[in-house]
Amino acid sequence: MGYLYGRQEKNQKVGRGKMRSEWIRKAAAALLAALLLELIPCQFSFWTTVTKKTEDLTARAEILAGYTAIEELDQDVASGAAATPGDQTTEDGSALYLLDGSYLDDAGYLHVPDGSLTLRVKNYKGSLQRIFLNLDFLYNQPVLAEVFARDEGNSYPYSLGDGRILLQSVPENRYLKVYPYGQVSDLYIRIQTADASGNAAAGSYGELVVKYQGLTANGTIPFHFRTGRFVVLWAAVFGMLLLKKDSRLHQISFDAQNARGRQKRFVVVLGFTAILLAGAFFSVRINPACRQNLAVHHAQYQELAEALSEGKVSVGDAEEALLAMKNPYDTIALQAAGIGYRADYAYYNGKYYVYFGIVPVLLLYLPYYLLTGGALQNYVAVFVFFAGFIIAAAGFVYELMKRYFKEQPFYLWAVGTGMLVGSYSMFYLLIRPDLYHVPIVASAMFATAGLWLYLAGLNRPKKAVGLYAFGSFCMALTAGCRPQFILFAALAVVLFRERVFVKRELFSKKGWRQTAALVVPYVLVAAGLMAYNVLRFGSPFDFGASYSMTSNDMTHRGTNLERILYGIWYFLFEPMQLEGKFPYLQSASIATDYLGKLVTESWFGGIFACSMLTWGIFLLGRLKKNGVLSKELTWFCCVSLAAALVIGCVDANGAGILIRYGCDVSFGIFLAAVVAVLGAAKAARQKKVYGLYVAWLKAAISFQAAVLFLILVNKDGSINLQTGNPALYETIRAALRF
Repeated sequence: MGYLYGRQEKNQKVGRGKMRSEWIRKAAAALLAALLLELIPCQFSFWTTVTKKTEDLTARAEILAGYTAIEELDQDVASGAAATPGDQTTEDGSALYLLDGSYLDDAGYLHVPDGSLTLRVKNYKGSLQRIFLNLDFLYNQPVLAEVFARDEGNSYPYSLGDGRILLQSVPENRYLKVYPYGQVSDLYIRIQTADASGNAAAGSYGELVVKYQGLTANGTIPFHFRTGRFVVLWAAVFGMLLLKKDSRLHQISFDAQNARGRQKRFVVVLGFTAILLAGAFFSVRINPACRQNLAVHHAQYQELAEALSEGKVSVGDAEEALLAMKNPYDTIALQAAGIGYRADYAYYNGKYYVYFGIVPVLLLYLPYYLLTGGALQNYVAVFVFFAGFIIAAAGFVYELMKRYFKEQPFYLWAVGTGMLVGSYSMFYLLIRPDLYHVPIVASAMFATAGLWLYLAGLNRPKKAVGLYAFGSFCMALTAGCRPQFILFAALAVVLFRERVFVKRELFSKKGWRQTAALVVPYVLVAAGLMAYNVLRFGSPFDFGASYSMTSNDMTHRGTNLERILYGIWYFLFEPMQLEGKFPYLQSASIATDYLGKLVTESWFGGIFACSMLTWGIFLLGRLKKNGVLSKELTWFCCVSLAAALVIGCVDANGAGILIRYGCDVSFGIFLAAVVAVLGAAKAARQKKVYGLYVAWLKAAISFQAAVLFLILVNKDGSINLQTGNPALYETIRAALRF
């Protein structure tokens, strides 16, 4: 026996050594591949221009200080007024035409009040492929550079594309590759201040302050090694190598055979969860504009915290004129009559209330206010709850695999956790944190934590009472965040069906402690919420959403099947709208024949269209038929999908089609999708088609990552990365320009 044990231990050590060696080789191979990709194809512009000679146009360029229309490019005028000579040359010898009010300061900066100037090179007469604008801007504000030319194919000056946004902090954007028709006879470059979205806005954003340091053509585009791009390439290649069919990664089962194996898996769980938490911390802060309230009504949670500290549940009294209105919820009439009101507050019997769930206030905003006297920023609350969601998702998938899929590869735990955390609508909440997203993220956290603790209790009978109690408490709290999420409590019926109806261990004298642990938290939370509702609206079941002072009268909205059907289509199936120009993803068009008011906002596409990882749901029937999924798991998926569908119908009918409502729907769909992905792996192994499954999984993960990236850089809506963090936005755009 001792001999056999020693030999087995030796074989395990050899196996571990081979696996470690394999991972080192793949990490090194990925490093080499990423390095080659960064040095060769990503530096395409450098390698194709490295031998080209630079033509200095600095002294030949004339500067027209002031806005110049395209038909005026050949004249010494700007904005229709003759330019005065002033200082007629710059330090570089360029001719300078100044409008009244424009001037050159002692530091060499040209100040143009109307925010625009034009660089003109007459009689260029040559080939033109590249331009370098050596400009120094005093302020890091967006500036639009547009190129015009007269060439062999065009007798009149014409525009070469939409131009390029220049920022002082992104110098590489000043290298422009242009594609005129043959030889260029005259060159014009119009530079003007731009708005946050990159649109020309000369005269609207103050003066343009720029130092002209030179203009060159056809030179070498510099070599620019981008560390961020290199790391992303390495991670992508390394991930694909690890997921190869013959990788030892597929041989590491979830169920460890010894204490050492369990320790290693625990370290991996901690490490991967830490990476997700770090990613969430970075993402929630990626847009500085969202670190403060985006509108006056986004301070509702802060106001409610202050009101609660004073023993009140309302946050203010209505205006006198509003009290006299027959229908105070007709906000268009209020605006027409000039009657003030608080947008998106709940108005009832002369007072304003916050209809968003009170739980986030009790957990975060009120304690912060009592301790500091200050207002907790919404983006901090979003991060705290999202961090909790990440931890809960990691625990849920872990317990799910421990109970139902312990023989499957351990790496699928990371896949399942990443699926829940990286669903595209949840990611949107993270990168655009505001008031509306706080209760949704909180509900996702509590619902996931509830399922996690339920499964943990089922897996650990000796600790079941405490785990069940905390699980029910978490699940019940969803009603105090976003009430729709309480529907996912129905999943508890599925998980405990066998213990109730088959083994009869619950709701019996024998299991009264566990039964109480499951039920009492719901009763306590429900009692508290009902009392809160009675204090506000006189009814224990009225959460106040219908009293919202929003763009449509919620008290008369009613129920309509058309709104519901449109909601199902857009929430689930609407294709993404892509184009070839950065940032590629456009807002999906929401067009209907509905003859009524249908509230819509920015939308990127349906859940099934935006995530291949959800497609496994369509195999649930076959997985059940083949015995891969148990009856319990099949019902878990069906109930989760049904809850998501019901919530989607309620949201579309009662409020509208908004991406944040898509989070309600996607949560239930991704819960079922995790089970489907794990079940599909089991079926693929049984049918000897695991290689096909791995190929699909790699494609699905790559597609999911691409969609998240597109949502990150998407510029739809008033608050996005382009308007909130233009330096990062333009840096990402430059990194994709080879």
